[in-house]
Amino acid sequence: MKLYLRFFLVLCLGFSSCKKENKKSKSNHIELDRNVEKDTIFSKLIIPDNLGVTGADGVISFPLSNGSSVFMMGDSFLAKVEHGKRNPDCKMINNTFIVLDKNKKESKAIFKGDFNDPETMLVPNQDNGNHEFYWPGHGYEYKNELHIFMSRFVHIDPVDGGWNFKYIGTDYLKLEKDTYNIISRENFPYSNINGVHYGHSILKDGDYTYIYGTWHDKANANLHVARAQMNDATNKLTRFEFFNGESWSENPKDTQPLKGINKLTPEQFSVFKHSDKYAFVMQERGLFTGNIYSYISDTPTGPWYNEKHLYHATEQENSEDEIFTYNAMAHPQYIQDNRLLVSYCVNSFNVPSIHEDVSFYRPRFIWVPLEMILE
Repeated sequence: MKLYLRFFLVLCLGFSSCKKENKKSKSNHIELDRNVEKDTIFSKLIIPDNLGVTGADGVISFPLSNGSSVFMMGDSFLAKVEHGKRNPDCKMINNTFIVLDKNKKESKAIFKGDFNDPETMLVPNQDNGNHEFYWPGHGYEYKNELHIFMSRFVHIDPVDGGWNFKYIGTDYLKLEKDTYNIISRENFPYSNINGVHYGHSILKDGDYTYIYGTWHDKANANLHVARAQMNDATNKLTRFEFFNGESWSENPKDTQPLKGINKLTPEQFSVFKHSDKYAFVMQERGLFTGNIYSYISDTPTGPWYNEKHLYHATEQENSEDEIFTYNAMAHPQYIQDNRLLVSYCVNSFNVPSIHEDVSFYRPRFIWVPLEMILE
């Protein structure tokens, strides 16, 4: 099986080494995690054993006007699972959607082809001959259309044990809500101008849509933000501006990191508004930390404060099966009883093991009390 089966990993690390870090003692997290409850309902609804996506990462959601939600998934399997295992020769596709209706307790996988021979749901234009593929960013519904951001990647020959894929750019797409057919697609050029990987969290607030992304080098990984307004004549985002640390600029090269975040920002994270506060939820960059943090702010641009260590995942302590965790995501449309639903991805460096035990390539869901974030 090809190594690229694994991964969305660039969305977790970017520059981090594959080397395992020193594991932290579980005892340091007992009191902290006592307030967090593990959830099993969402994992069973979203990832069934048959007639759906039976293994995936990504897990980036946004609500629909009919009360359901779209979960944007990355590398996905749709092969049937029996006795906790799937056929190791089954096909993997690069992206799928899962539409979840929690009230009806049902979900539907959106992809091309059929369950016996699935095909990737969304594929970039291949006019340049690069054979690019999409991994998902984030999105929202607007006037019965889905506006989404998708990241373009290509496969490369790895150097010095590095990843065998490379980020090329980002596309901004509009889809028909009911058919998921592409209405329009255009390159989102700003990532290639300033190096910020935009589109992994989208926040609609007032007259603006805020598009968050990560800029990183070998030592740093910071949160950046752009904003745009909707052109009602075209139903597209226009008039993009970039936060320069103090105000907004039309020049994407003026972008500056948002202040107050003391941890290395991963490629995927969540920004959302709750009451009069803006919340930022992330899993610390790096494969073996397992630490999920939050920050809050009074504005969508920061400064961010009130750093809270919400949860410590322990799956990565399974060194025998080479498990790692990454990309915690918040799902604020499911806030209930003042608790926030958060997911994180689980994977293995030992590719055959994700077929031998399918739980090694399925997301986990937890409920985090909002008071842990806001107080």
